[in-house]
Amino acid sequence: MRKAFRLTAALIFLAEALFCIPATAASSQSPVPAAAQTQLSSLIGQENSQYYARTTRTGILANNPAQDLETVFSSAGASFENDSSRWRVALRGYGYGDAVMAAARVTPVASGNRVEYRRKNLTEWYVNGPGGIEQGFTFSQRPASRHGSPLTLSLSFAGNLSASLEPGAEAIALSDSNGHVTLRYSGLTASDSAGRSLRSWIELRGNEFLLRVDDAGADYPIVVDPTVQLAKLSASDGTTGNWFGYSIAISGSTVVVGAPQASIGSNTYQGAAYVFVKPASGWANMTQTAKLTASDGAAFNYFGGAVSIDGGTIVVGAFDDYINSVPGAGAAYVYVQPAGGWTNMTETAKLTASDGIMDNFFGYSVAVSGNTIVVGEPHQEVNNVYDVGAAYVFVEPAGGWSNMTQTAKLTSNGAQGDQFGMSVAINGSTIVAGAPYKEIGTNWDQGAAYVFVEPAGGWIDMTPTAELTVSGGAANQYFGSAVATNGSAVVAGAPGANSYAGAAYVFVEPAGGWSNMTETAQLTASAGLANDLLGWSVAMSGNTIVAGASHAQIGSNTWAGALYMYVMPAGGWKNMTQSVRLVVSHGAAYQDLGGAVGISGNVVAAGAYGTSSYTGAGYVYGNSAAKKAAPALEP
Repeated sequence: MRKAFRLTAALIFLAEALFCIPATAASSQSPVPAAAQTQLSSLIGQENSQYYARTTRTGILANNPAQDLETVFSSAGASFENDSSRWRVALRGYGYGDAVMAAARVTPVASGNRVEYRRKNLTEWYVNGPGGIEQGFTFSQRPASRHGSPLTLSLSFAGNLSASLEPGAEAIALSDSNGHVTLRYSGLTASDSAGRSLRSWIELRGNEFLLRVDDAGADYPIVVDPTVQLAKLSASDGTTGNWFGYSIAISGSTVVVGAPQASIGSNTYQGAAYVFVKPASGWANMTQTAKLTASDGAAFNYFGGAVSIDGGTIVVGAFDDYINSVPGAGAAYVYVQPAGGWTNMTETAKLTASDGIMDNFFGYSVAVSGNTIVVGEPHQEVNNVYDVGAAYVFVEPAGGWSNMTQTAKLTSNGAQGDQFGMSVAINGSTIVAGAPYKEIGTNWDQGAAYVFVEPAGGWIDMTPTAELTVSGGAANQYFGSAVATNGSAVVAGAPGANSYAGAAYVFVEPAGGWSNMTETAQLTASAGLANDLLGWSVAMSGNTIVAGASHAQIGSNTWAGALYMYVMPAGGWKNMTQSVRLVVSHGAAYQDLGGAVGISGNVVAAGAYGTSSYTGAGYVYGNSAAKKAAPALEP
């Protein structure tokens, strides 16, 4: 069987882009998300002969009545024209690095709403529909010997739009004569036949742009696809100030979102959590499948301040819960999916600390893996020292989850104010807990993260297996504010690093097992600015890391927020900037996208609790393995 390399990348996008559905027809209020619109456009084009291509004397002509757009395909490339704009794109060549071999000129072939340029080992194709024209490439085999350079596609462009490379090499911005950006070419991701993610990026050189893919060690076929915004998640009963999206987690086809300031009945700030299950047709804008609440909830519990999910088990933190009339002792609630699927429900079990006292904030952070839950309590008093912090481990009893206190307590041998347990993560037998206010040397609030490995006999009260710190660290980095692990590696956020531009640090387990160490790699944003707070949230799945920068400015939108994806290079983690940046289509100021983030396989879920005056929202992103679609527009 012939193996194929496939690259899909739409040049003509959706609402408010050049050659697009008019904004009045595809506004930010559209019930169909941008990614789904492109897929739908292709399907409509297949059924509607108005979008069929036909042969003329000058080449193949495809009209787009929805956009008043005319496209002519010839051996010289594809030319697009409407009343105000003209644009032509042509494949210049392909290969590795700068050794790009010229693409042969060929006569295009039309079939229905699809046009193809067929070369020896490469097919370039276009699909016409009411949403625009999508472009893609299919390689039947590796085009040449790579010699250590990235796989490259070179495209030339011409017309009355000017192109500029946006900071970070994630997007090409196309502007009209007034400097208005009408189109962004963005969001490429790549994976090989084994499901491994590959780094991809865009470069601009004069009148050509280059699509680059690091395919070192990759198994063909390779798929290079856009990562797109698939869905916006909302609460059906959401109101101003709920903070829906303050916490978020994803496992497989299920997302859980916390709204810690939601009112339940007359109880202000009692809080709630919402479950979203991917529909059979794929992710789309939706309200919840189920709503989770606490049977004993009360005002100001902040239930939903932290959430986690693994398979059919959800855990929700309520850090200001009253326990035996003690305020702020905190609790965590466990929900097990019913046989018929998720439905509105109260808890299966309630977890508490055996030694909880006022304002310990048990449940400020939570994590679940299999039959084990870990709960952080950052204000725990240890040996009469305040705010040292602790983490509690709960192992599911043989009969299933029930109300219980901890199986084991984890401590750090820390000092006052460390707030160990501000963040927690678990994967299998490995637990990580962050202490973002720990003093390292003379550096106040530099922070640390701690690894705990389950003993052979099971979890017991214990101190850390290893302490993780940042080499050359500085005061006020708040390293450990967020943590995640895939079992053999740890990522920890430091939103205060680099003048609060932020960073995330990766630690790879040594061959001999975890021990005290500094980072393997530092992850930063290529165009990070002071106060972006990269690393406020982190998540990890396999060899892909996502970090939130909740205060990143997008265009003129202050604190709109952004997500940064990092794909491990073939040689292992190293200091690097992002592979892809993700933002909200039709974003706005103060959305705080990235205040919370989760990842499962190739799907990312992120909270934007500031959306619509802090009503909040959740967003789902993925590539074609999640849903066939074109790249998402940045606002």
